[in-house]
Amino acid sequence: MNQELTVLKLGGSLITDKSKPYTVRDKILESVSREIKECMDEGLIKSLVLVQGVGSYGHPPVLEHKIHKGYLGPQQLLPLSKTQAKVAELRTIVVKNLQNAGIPVCLMYPSSMITSDKMKMTRYFFEPLKGFLSVGMVPLLGGDVLIDSVMGWSVGSGDPLAVLISGELGAKKLIFASDVAGIFDGDPKLNPSATQFDEINLNEIEQVMEQMGASGVVDASGAMKGKIASIEPAKDLIEAGLEVSLISMMEQGALKALLGGNKSKSTQVVVR
Repeated sequence: MNQELTVLKLGGSLITDKSKPYTVRDKILESVSREIKECMDEGLIKSLVLVQGVGSYGHPPVLEHKIHKGYLGPQQLLPLSKTQAKVAELRTIVVKNLQNAGIPVCLMYPSSMITSDKMKMTRYFFEPLKGFLSVGMVPLLGGDVLIDSVMGWSVGSGDPLAVLISGELGAKKLIFASDVAGIFDGDPKLNPSATQFDEINLNEIEQVMEQMGASGVVDASGAMKGKIASIEPAKDLIEAGLEVSLISMMEQGALKALLGGNKSKSTQVVVR
């Protein structure tokens, strides 16, 4: 395990407004970039890989053109090209914010180093990523469309990508930052009395899923159950020492607090 490495996933719900297509949360992104740099300067982060969600820049065109269903015919090729170009706009905005904060980010594309089998990332070549990381750069990857041996292509989500990278590079910490402070038993945006879980046990995943749906409210961000499902394959990594946390970075200070040992506003993923 690389005791120095942190993998930080910046969720699409954090850096974009999912209710408005192609809308960046500019102030949040600036704040997130500054806080990451502060954590690096203070030695709380010594080596870092960033994974970003595509949020409102990726989901609308992917659904409109059925990109998520795989290759259906040549009529999808130009829409795929336009989708990639739209997501590239977001990547450029994220890179500029990180650079403005003084972070030596290196933009990399998962589609150039990973292929899938029926939406599961199975073959990958991470030597370039490891190389840039070794000289002090901060690799930035994100959700992407991957060549798929079964579907022609498939959508490679940022959550399983973050888990894969953490395992292959032996990360010490894997942090998922979104617009909600971890896992709740309901959607805290709609239900202020929703209770946050201090931790979730992957050995009790079915009970956790039931509790999340007990309120009858759609789970936070509409995707937290999917996020837990993406994290579940990291069970062996967590048993081996990988620390997995879910936080919100909508307000500055949460990342610094977590890395400093204060886990009160987060959900820890454990195996017991």
